[in-house]
Amino acid sequence: MSNNVKSEIMAINRFRMGTDGRGISTLVVFYGCHMNCRYCINPQCRNEETYRTNIKPEHLVDILSVDDIYFRSTGGGVVFGGGEPLLQSKYIEEVCKKMPEEWQKRVETSLNVEWDKIEPLIPYIDQWFIDIKDSYRYMYSQYTGVDGQRTVYENVCRLSHEAGKDKLIIRIPEIPEYNTEEYVIESMEIYSGLGFLDVFKYRK
Repeated sequence: MSNNVKSEIMAINRFRMGTDGRGISTLVVFYGCHMNCRYCINPQCRNEETYRTNIKPEHLVDILSVDDIYFRSTGGGVVFGGGEPLLQSKYIEEVCKKMPEEWQKRVETSLNVEWDKIEPLIPYIDQWFIDIKDSYRYMYSQYTGVDGQRTVYENVCRLSHEAGKDKLIIRIPEIPEYNTEEYVIESMEIYSGLGFLDVFKYRK
């Protein structure tokens, strides 16, 4: 199957610490996103002129294996980001199948995707870093350029039930000219009220 699965990768960033969970990690940055966030940290993921390459799943694992000793000794591993990595969920599934079990497997996502792109990865992903954007529909659509705030909420609830709340890290940004600290606190209270212990705010 992996011979038929393709994905466009923009970059592979090694030796990351303190931003993607425990240990030393490598970030695989995927091209492509269906959202148009006003403060996107990787706007090149939507630029057609951005360099990207297709790497077979088994070849990607070979590339990542150069840091095997760091992953095992520090409790780190591989982080799938973007763009929106879950648009490439079939590819990520194939990569995860070929990775050593000792490597941590993590995803940074908006979770604004169909459930069938999330469900196949549940057995493999150890941590889900979820960027909520905002819990209010109007604010969400104004900032991201798309609808889907309700979809995100429903996906979070379903994923927490099937994967476990301990695997979900909820991130809620304070976005200049869009939401306020008050909005952020209210959003944090919504998710904390669902039983999530790892709910963080940050400033865009």
